[in-house]
Amino acid sequence: MWFNWTVLVVTAIVLIGVGAWSGRQIKGAAAEGAGFLLGGRQIGPFIGAGTLIATGYSGWGFIGSPGTAYRYGTVEILANFLFAPAIVFGTMLFAGFMRRRAERSGGLTIPEYLANSHRGTPGQRRLVHFIAGFATFLFLSVYLIGQIRAIGLVASQWLGIPEVAASMLLMLLITVFTIQGGLLAVALTDTLMCIGMLIATVIVAAVMLSHVSPTDLLAGLSRIDPELVNPTTSVPYGKSQLSVFLVFIYALLFTTTLPYMSVRFLSLKEDIKIHRMALYMAPMGVILSLIPLVGLFMRQQGYVLADPDSAMPVFLNTYLPPAIGGVITLFILFAMLSTISSVLQTLASALSYDMTVSLTNRQENVSLRMNRIMVGLTTAWGLFLTFVAPAGMLNQIAYIGTGGLIAMLVGPTIMSSLVEGDLRACLGSMSAGLLAQILLVLRFNVGWVEAPILAGLAGSAVYIVLALAANGGHRKPQPAPVN
Repeated sequence: MWFNWTVLVVTAIVLIGVGAWSGRQIKGAAAEGAGFLLGGRQIGPFIGAGTLIATGYSGWGFIGSPGTAYRYGTVEILANFLFAPAIVFGTMLFAGFMRRRAERSGGLTIPEYLANSHRGTPGQRRLVHFIAGFATFLFLSVYLIGQIRAIGLVASQWLGIPEVAASMLLMLLITVFTIQGGLLAVALTDTLMCIGMLIATVIVAAVMLSHVSPTDLLAGLSRIDPELVNPTTSVPYGKSQLSVFLVFIYALLFTTTLPYMSVRFLSLKEDIKIHRMALYMAPMGVILSLIPLVGLFMRQQGYVLADPDSAMPVFLNTYLPPAIGGVITLFILFAMLSTISSVLQTLASALSYDMTVSLTNRQENVSLRMNRIMVGLTTAWGLFLTFVAPAGMLNQIAYIGTGGLIAMLVGPTIMSSLVEGDLRACLGSMSAGLLAQILLVLRFNVGWVEAPILAGLAGSAVYIVLALAANGGHRKPQPAPVN
């Protein structure tokens, strides 16, 4: 293990150095609040592409996705290939729109963006700001559980220490890093790790092909269970064979509504070319979509895994030389840590900025020091939840954590580009989306992907109806008559 520990120490020093450099870069914007929360709006097309893809594909992509493929078969391969174009499409449609609108309204976070970009009374604005901030904190806390468990699972085998110790060690590192540089540091390291993830994917695919051809892989899986190759359902994504195609819609909503993803839209440079960023993102996503093949490979090779999510760690330890496997594991770990850093920052801003400003109505009460303290507190909160929450597949935890937030925010975020609603429409949409999500998941046991999409549709319908009612049936509010 000495090689892995050495690589970890060297990389940790580099990360902390990037964090310190980023902290100096954002000082000029810190007084305006855009430094720590939005990276001083300095993110260009390549860094923007790298941070979006790395964040979208991290823990679930390298650990949860192979585990789901091991358990359910080729349906996960199709789901992954639908994910990449959805992220690109969502970025092309909404990144420029949200960035311009946030700059006009002054929003530094997604909850504040929603509150400021809808018309209404100051009291309604503060209420929307608080509810959106509280929902962000609640649902992303659940999502954080899966991410922390993923790094513990990978790092424990890589470093030869217990999962709890591995989780705490790496969470301490990423907390220090996030406190230093905010979103700019996260975006820079996301891009570095995204490059590493792409190299790792190519190496992993080459190793699998050297052991078995694609036809032999499918034939072996079919002998084990025909459902693995030719499923009659889309479980775990839905009961119909076509339900898996809903992953495209889910990933589109994931990209545009989840605060830790869409906040990157608000951090882009003013003169950025969105189409150029999309051109960088497309091949990155296609390559990373090959990763769940590891789960199929391990199943075809006859490995009996008590925990499906261990498919990738077992593969790396079994089929790759220790040095190469160690470096690939490093890229996987730090890509996951970059996502955790994004989530930590979003959770911290929900507490230190969104909920504080909405309650006190004073932005000056929020300081850079307070933001950094809240990052440390949310780390402790995430570790506590991880150790007390019941066990579950990492992909399942991720979908539960993000689904409720997607259902609440689809209407105010996406429908507002079609119909100009007010804060009452925003509140009604969030309430309807949340209620529908709860009923679909707890009462009707709807699939991971179907529930937030259907709940989001309900919230969107409520938003459109209330917006049109407030505007007298017009898409935009009509001017008052001139006497």
